[in-house]
Amino acid sequence: MQKTLFKRGLIVGPSGIGAVHLREFLRNGINEIAFIGKSKFKKRSFQINSKKFEFVKIINLKKFKNLKKFKPQITSICSPYHKHLNHILKCKDYSKYIIVEKPFIWSRTKIKKGKNLQISLNLLSKLNNKIVVNLPMVSIVRQLFYKKEIPKRIRSFKFSYFTKGSQFYDNIAVDLLPHALSFLLTATKKKNFNLKILAIKRQRSYWSCKIKLDEILCDFKFKQDKFNKESKLYFSLNNDRYKRLQKEIQNEYLTYLIKNGKKKFFLKNPMQEYLYFIFRSFKNSSKVKTNNDLVLKITKITEELLNFK
Repeated sequence: MQKTLFKRGLIVGPSGIGAVHLREFLRNGINEIAFIGKSKFKKRSFQINSKKFEFVKIINLKKFKNLKKFKPQITSICSPYHKHLNHILKCKDYSKYIIVEKPFIWSRTKIKKGKNLQISLNLLSKLNNKIVVNLPMVSIVRQLFYKKEIPKRIRSFKFSYFTKGSQFYDNIAVDLLPHALSFLLTATKKKNFNLKILAIKRQRSYWSCKIKLDEILCDFKFKQDKFNKESKLYFSLNNDRYKRLQKEIQNEYLTYLIKNGKKKFFLKNPMQEYLYFIFRSFKNSSKVKTNNDLVLKITKITEELLNFK
């Protein structure tokens, strides 16, 4: 268990990815955890419970009006993305810090050009150092930099992600583009860029695009199927191809990369690593700003892609 930074935490939307946030809350010493959402969260908590967590108190708040009494020090918004904005607004006056699952916010209604970007910009400006978006691909890139696997000049980038999920058509892109874009923008350290859209393909369970980000030729492929048993991630940097492998052992995920079908190396769990980074970033305004700037770039590119006819 890590050194305790927070004692009281809230998880909004506890099923699915919310269970991962629960695990990291426990790992980071949060011993009073409330939730708003499906009650099976409590069952999940006992699945990963052990004697060292028997002191943890689990509370079902049921409604947001009960936040006034609980006053969480940190909140994770893990609800469906079209509810993020509403849930952030409900929590912002009662929680000291907020973590939001990707994408940050997104409207399911007909997209006005720049609408989601403007809302994101206004909200991040008002909340300042209080809010950070979870982007675990950033952790993978940082680890690849450390292993000297990121080329100095990226000429081409391919990213294919096939996941379990229930999104269709452009909503697949909303859900999965943050992974590809956070990877690329972190790997290139780009502050400004020119985007050229070459092609977009939309199908019920599949979404793909080819774009140029300055001189980098990019090919993104996403597929969601609620019957998928596991996610599959492939990416390439120039001529090097990588395949991610994950193995679950006692509620922990071991993460590996296979390079060019031969070289295998271990990565620290990117979700665990980035959430750990987030817990410690709130008091460092530069780290929060880096995350917020990345979120705005992702939102801008996503809107341009989804407005492309």
